[in-house]
Amino acid sequence: MASITGMLANASTVRYYGRRSKTPSPGGMAVECSSRPQKKATSHHMKTRPKKTQPWDVRRKGPTVYPPVPVLPPDWTLVSEEKGEAAAQQAEEAPATGAD
Repeated sequence: MASITGMLANASTVRYYGRRSKTPSPGGMAVECSSRPQKKATSHHMKTRPKKTQPWDVRRKGPTVYPPVPVLPPDWTLVSEEKGEAAAQQAEEAPATGAD
């Protein structure tokens, strides 16, 4: 496996003959960038996303807003002893409906 120094020594360099910058680059070299840089992920997705072209789709807005759901009754209700005894007596006094 070649060392990094060896790879850098064999790398081809590009001389820069354009306008001189205020700070000289070491050895008169310049970094050459791509002329067609690739878009990053979010930029790419925003550029290539499907566009709304149909009239019914262009006029379509966000999701339907519904009124809030009413508060549900509690699953368990605590009953005091007084109320519990009264309810038990009413249940005993009420005639049972069923086949005799």
